[in-house]
This record gives sequence, structure tokens and C-alpha cells, in this order.
Amino acid sequence: MTTSALQAPGVPAPLDGYEFPAPRFPRYLLQDRTDDIEELMPLARAHVRRRYGRSALGDVRPGDELLIVTFPHQHELVFEALRRALLELGVAKVDRIDVTDLGMEVREYSAADGWREITDRLPPMIEEGVEFNVAAAALKKFLDDRPGFTGVYAGEAGRSHWKRAAGKRIRNNWVYSTYEDFISRANGVPDEIWRTVDLMVVDAFRNASEVRITSPEGTDIGWKVSEAQAALWPKGAYISGHILGSTIQGIRFGHPAETFLREAKELMPTLNGVIGGTSNHTGYYPHIQITIEGGMISDISGGGRYGDLWREVVERYRDVQYPGFPYKGWAYFNDASIGTNPKSYRQIETLWKYNDSWTNLPERAQAGVIHFGFGAEHWDQTFLDYAKRNKLPTMHFPHVHNLFATYKIKRRDTGEWVTLIDKGRIAALDHPRVVRLASSLGGTEHLEYDWIPALPGINFPGDYRRDYAPDPVAWIEREQRGEFA
Repeated sequence: MTTSALQAPGVPAPLDGYEFPAPRFPRYLLQDRTDDIEELMPLARAHVRRRYGRSALGDVRPGDELLIVTFPHQHELVFEALRRALLELGVAKVDRIDVTDLGMEVREYSAADGWREITDRLPPMIEEGVEFNVAAAALKKFLDDRPGFTGVYAGEAGRSHWKRAAGKRIRNNWVYSTYEDFISRANGVPDEIWRTVDLMVVDAFRNASEVRITSPEGTDIGWKVSEAQAALWPKGAYISGHILGSTIQGIRFGHPAETFLREAKELMPTLNGVIGGTSNHTGYYPHIQITIEGGMISDISGGGRYGDLWREVVERYRDVQYPGFPYKGWAYFNDASIGTNPKSYRQIETLWKYNDSWTNLPERAQAGVIHFGFGAEHWDQTFLDYAKRNKLPTMHFPHVHNLFATYKIKRRDTGEWVTLIDKGRIAALDHPRVVRLASSLGGTEHLEYDWIPALPGINFPGDYRRDYAPDPVAWIEREQRGEFA
């Protein structure tokens, strides 16, 4: 096979006059729906055999007694198809509860209300001492009285957080709430392709001496990485489909509090820059810009209501001294996590009406999308006890997504700057090793993006500051109809 035959299909060429890849829209999702369960069973059988990523259901054993926690918007036919497929594998029982059975009230979310990421996350932490979210805490109490279940699927993200909050019986998330989720190609990326890309990204961290992230939405931030930190970082950075591209978060995730504090004192002074964007896990807001100095938020400009709420949180906890953290305050730079799924996309049928606050979660999962998160956070018990006693937040929760970011590391051995993400695309997808693997597992179409958003002035005609930044919702409503691709 020639070298040219191994080249990945990549992404569409930019439109004339633009440097970034042209928009794409996943029109296959608009296919006719069926109400015949037999038509769904082949895909259901494929889903229950997958073992990689947060959508995988394949970690099952004969005789398992499973519990699946769903949301009020659960598509009944999709659930029944997956239940049958699990039973075909030898699972003894598949029970189901809804989050309302855990005492959760039915709430409706819209991605037009990105500011609710703060109002939904903060009160349970400070009022009830919830460490992750209310549903996970309620599920723990539910399971304490029901020891018979051998495995549980719950939540749409945060697998490690669910396990910490609700116990080791958590097998994975449950991401099949809608028909769109069920037919999404994002839930069908071959395991070994996805795993190989993830491990290549993490492996690059081992030789990093510096990191720099930029994006056309206003981000330009970086930090230095010591040799010791480069060794510690990968041990906490690997979560399938969700790679921790923040050195300090990887160290926090994978090591004790005293290790984190020691390295934070050294790394934080080098962590400086700005982060700009218009979206988070819940939805959208007017353009916001976060200034970071010495690893801490020093200024927040814009953001509309989201910005106002965020500034209030920073000010309220400005003088708090969390145990295990080097400075006073809550407003720490926490994560710069990297999505690695080339088939993920912004939801279509549920973006404006959903029963979970993570309305916009799939956007962050796309390969190359970086989501920045902020706030003091640690799983150390001293930290958690102090926060609960003093009614303080225990988790990071405001986020900013960057869709066309470029992520570079400076190699320690050569001093060369290497690009891990180029204008929103993970470079590993185009590596000959990955292209060769994809060619043997169904074709390089697995490496193509099905969705690329249109941003005026970046990859589509218009002006970002005028046509998009003040009101991203109005623009995205048009994009959701496929108008720009």
C-alpha cells in the first residue's frame, strides 16, 4: 500500500477566504424513524457489545442483574430494544428506574439558558453538601437498600464522579435516552480506533515542557510543565473519550492531595492567559472572556447573565482558604479537557427541550473540542469535609467550550512545538497508524467529522463579533436546520 493510500480523508477544505474547515451537518440524523422494534435490534446488539467510551454497554456478564437509571424523556422503544439485547447476552435481569423515582423533580432545560450551569450546580453543593450531583447522591441511598444489583448504568457523563458518589457498581453512563442518541454514529466508533487515538494524545504529554492553547474565539493560554509533572500528568489524564489536557487537573485526578499541592505551587505561577467562548455543558450565552493570572481568575468580561452569576461566585468565595490549595479563593483554573470522538455533534432534536441540565454535553465530546472548567476541586476527604462544614462548592462547574482550538506542546527532548489539535481536529486521527487501523476496520470514514459548526468570520461568511458573539442562540437555531452546511 502506498503512503498516499494511507492518507486520512480529513475535513472539508475551507471556504474561500477562510482558514478553518468548512461547515458540515449530520443529515443522516433526519432519517425516518421506525416504530418496529425488530428494525432496531441489529443496532441494539451492536451497542451492547461495545466496551469503550461512555456509551459502551458491553461490560456485562452472564447472570448480571442490572439497573438502568433513565430520564423522563427516555424513548421507550430504544430502551426496550437495548433491554432485549442485554438479555440475549445472558444478563439475568434488567430493571429500570427514572430519576423521579430517586426524588428528583422533573425539570426542563434549554440550551438557550447556558447560565443555568451555575444555578443548577451550585446550590446542592453549598446547601446539601452534594459532591457531584443530586441524582448521584440519591442513587447511592437507593442502592444502599438494594444490594442485589451487580451493575448500574446512570447519568450521561462523569463516569468517575458517579462511581465515587454512588459506588463501584456503576458500570458506565446511560446515553441512550433518545432515538437520536440510539442512531448516532458517535456511539458506533470502533473501540480500537477510539482507544488508539486517546492513548496517542495521553502519550504525548509525557514529553511536554510547555502547553499553549489558542482559538479564534479569543483563547490564548499556556503553562509550563516540569519533568516531574510530565511524569505525573498521564497517570490521571486518561478517561476514555475525555482526555485531561490540563496538567494540574491530571495531577489532581491521579495523585494524593499533598502531591497536588506541591506541584500546584510550582505550576500555577506559569499558568496565564485568556479564554473566550460562548458555550458550556448546559448551553449558550453571549461571548465571555476569562483572564487567568497565576492559575486564578483575575477578570471576567461579558457573558450576559452567565457572566454576572460567575462574577458573583468568584467574589463570594474570594477569601476562602481551601485546604490543599496554594492561594485563597475558589476561582482556580481547573481543566482543559479534550473530546476525542470524531462522530460527536451538537444535539438536534433535544437541544432546546431536555430533562437534564447537560443539554449541550455532546458538543464537548467531539474530537478536538476543548472544554475549560474552573473552581477549586479535590476528592481529598479533608478538602471535602472543610467545604461541607463551611458550605462551599466542592466541584468545578462553570465551563467554556472551544470548537476550533489549536493545542500545542513543546517537546522536552527537542524543544520543538508539536500540534496535538489543529483548528479543532485531533492530529492523531491523521497519523498513519490510525489511518491504517481504520482502513482495516471498515474504512477511513470512521475518521471523518460528521458535524462541523458554522461560525461567522471563522469558517463562514459574516462577522463573529457582530453576527454571533452577542446572541449565539439565534445563529445556532439556524444552524440546527442545516442552513449553513
